[in-house]
Amino acid sequence: MSTISSAPTKRYYRVNEVAIYFSVCEQTIYRLIDMGDMKAIRLRGCIRVPAEELRQFEERLRDDS
Repeated sequence: MSTISSAPTKRYYRVNEVAIYFSVCEQTIYRLIDMGDMKAIRLRGCIRVPAEELRQFEERLRDDS
């Protein structure tokens, strides 16, 4: 699995990109966002996850395991 930090510089990721990165379905990402476990922003109905949030989320996952 590649890491977000090694990916081309992007400030925000779409839900489907986040799902692919973590190898889960999009519904899982929506659920994480709805439960407040993953921060996201909404732009006119489009959900975007900040790159920094992905890095922090991945660190939290590592710390929990």
